[in-house]
Formats: sequence, structure tokens, C-alpha cells
Amino acid sequence: MTTPQPATANRTPTPTPAPPRAWRVPAPQPGDRDGNACVPAAAAAAAAVAFVTHVFWVLVVGFSAMAADGCGPDDCAAGVVGPLTVMYVAYYAIYVVTPLALVASLVLPWRRRWRRTRVRLAFLALLPHAVVVASLAALLVFGD
Repeated sequence: MTTPQPATANRTPTPTPAPPRAWRVPAPQPGDRDGNACVPAAAAAAAAVAFVTHVFWVLVVGFSAMAADGCGPDDCAAGVVGPLTVMYVAYYAIYVVTPLALVASLVLPWRRRWRRTRVRLAFLALLPHAVVVASLAALLVFGD
């Protein structure tokens, strides 16, 4: 005697629908690796080292502080105090923003789709340096 088969044994399984396109992670292709992935971070690091030489920053910050020597903290013009404050904040941000942006640029996957983000992080690493130089220019132009 044969045993009866359950009714579900003869049914074909229904296929599982594919996940939405936004959920799929594309498989890396053989030519997808970015061989020049470290170039933006290395260029930004070289520029940061060139900008952060101690003599240059001592001269910039020292001479900009000397511009405010003639006035006390209460009677300085806004054209002197504003750029000087921005310069000092950006000067101290160099030691936080630059290393974090450079490390983040190097830690990103070395794929071509991350190239734009790596370049943007390299520019972000140099942003505090540019703010210090722009503040010095504003101090020279708008200072008394």
C-alpha cells in the first residue's frame, strides 16, 4: 500500500521577488578598483604639511595679533576682531579637521564610485588652512 502524498508536495514553490533596486549592492567588477585612490589624500597631506610649517603659522598668527596691539579688548574695531576670531578658531580646527578628513579619505573603499567623496574629503582637509589665509586677507583689507 502506498501512503498518500500531502497536497503541498506536488506544488511548485513560488519564486521570491527580487529586492528593490535601491537595496541591492552591486558586485565589484574586476576593473572597478581605483588604483589612484590615495592620490587626493596624499596631495592634501602634502599641501597641509606645506601650509602648517610652524614658522608660517607663527608669522601669520603673530603678525595678525600684533595688528590688534594698539587697542584693548573693548575698543577694537569689528574689522580687526572679526577676522582675528575666525582665524584663531580655524587655526585650532586644523588639528582636528585635517587629520580626520585625511583618515576618512583613506579608509573609504578604493572603488571608483568613491573617488568624488575622497576628493571632497581632501578639499575638506584643507578648508581650515584656506579660512586662515582668507581671514588674514580680510584682516589686512578691513582692519584699521
